[in-house]
Amino acid sequence: YCSLKMSSASSMTEPMTSGEPEQPERPIGNGVSNGRCSKGWPAFWLVVVCGTASTVINALVLPAFSTAFFNGGTNPCIDEGHASAACKEALKKAERIGSNFTVLGAVCVFFTSPNIALLCDRFGRKPIMILGQVAGFLSVLSLVAVDIFGISLYVYYVLSAVASAACLQVVFALWIADRTTTEQRIAFFATLAAAMDVEQTVTPVASFVPSTRNRLILSACLSFLALAATVLGIPESISENQRRDICRNWRLSRLFQFGIVASKKYRGLTLLMLVSNSVHAGCGAIYLYYIQGHFGKGLRDVAPIIMLNGINNLLVQIFVVKHLARCLTVRGVILLGYFFGALNCAIISFVPNFNDLYVLAVTSGLGVIFAPAIQALYMNSAQPDEMGQVQGAVNSVLTVTGGLGPLIFSRLLAAFQDSRMDCMPYLLTIASNFFCSWAVAFMALPQKADDSLTVQLECAA
Repeated sequence: YCSLKMSSASSMTEPMTSGEPEQPERPIGNGVSNGRCSKGWPAFWLVVVCGTASTVINALVLPAFSTAFFNGGTNPCIDEGHASAACKEALKKAERIGSNFTVLGAVCVFFTSPNIALLCDRFGRKPIMILGQVAGFLSVLSLVAVDIFGISLYVYYVLSAVASAACLQVVFALWIADRTTTEQRIAFFATLAAAMDVEQTVTPVASFVPSTRNRLILSACLSFLALAATVLGIPESISENQRRDICRNWRLSRLFQFGIVASKKYRGLTLLMLVSNSVHAGCGAIYLYYIQGHFGKGLRDVAPIIMLNGINNLLVQIFVVKHLARCLTVRGVILLGYFFGALNCAIISFVPNFNDLYVLAVTSGLGVIFAPAIQALYMNSAQPDEMGQVQGAVNSVLTVTGGLGPLIFSRLLAAFQDSRMDCMPYLLTIASNFFCSWAVAFMALPQKADDSLTVQLECAA
């Protein structure tokens, strides 16, 4: 079994400070224990892993699927064909249209995420989580229908934008915040990041499934499992008396929640998040296109590398981040993440052979640890009654970066695709990480942020 030792606990209705004396564990929210393996947590991690795995299987299938769709039904980029004019043209069209719909989804999420947080405060976390899972399941079914019935791929693009607008990331973060203390959040957000990357370990399974149709059916099954686990296994995390009336809390300014994260308290963090998350999202969006165009390799070739990167990321986020935060402080964790992120981009840019990319299995996990650290700083700095507003605003910014990064990087990749500088997006990331590191080294972090962790995870047979 697994059990979690906590130094302190506080209810959502009380201010949370790191200087409070140690107290025994007590329920948080709707009478739910805040232990990592207590009621609701196993189902929660199952939902995150299965839902994200479904989404990523779709993303793994989509490059070759869309390239073939925009080339009349055949993929012109396999093996030696990656240097052909037909491959270049199909890739450019697939990248352009895909990035346009990514931006559309990002715009939708920007406007919906603050109000999703508001709905969570009014109706609870679980009902909104269920709606998000239903939207995700419908988008997966639409992609299956594209393959089986030959409907337009644009149907999937539209429904995936609707699923994105459900803002499950906001609900997940609020559910975690309800059931954790200030000291625990960086570890739990790191675990959330690992759970949302753990699908990389099943990528080889998807790559060796014999057909695209079977991969999409697997994706649909995982999405349905996530929906069922949400309905049957996840408890509500806030009680009835903690819910707030939607009419008294809604206002037009909530549609433009950059205000709170652009305030003096959060301004530095927001700048970091805008820049670093944009380039991180951009690198992820073009990765398979870059590998396909630069090395002429498909999903089956790159699947082992993705799997090893996922295992490394899982181990780092769960077992290493909490110790790094104790030794280096949160500032040190962010700087270390930027350094290894730049190193990973240099490896992708300059290795002469495809097999040299296996070195990323050692370094990839440390390149993304800045993200949970920044998110924990936001939530630790927020007062209990403004957590929903802050998380909604943070998700709006993340959504902007999630659309802006792929848009810029796909354009850069298309512009340099025919030259030897097709690694230009990754060189831009190296420069960006240097800028962000310089900023972190000299900026003042939010005062209420706690740079230490007192969470211990025990695993016994």
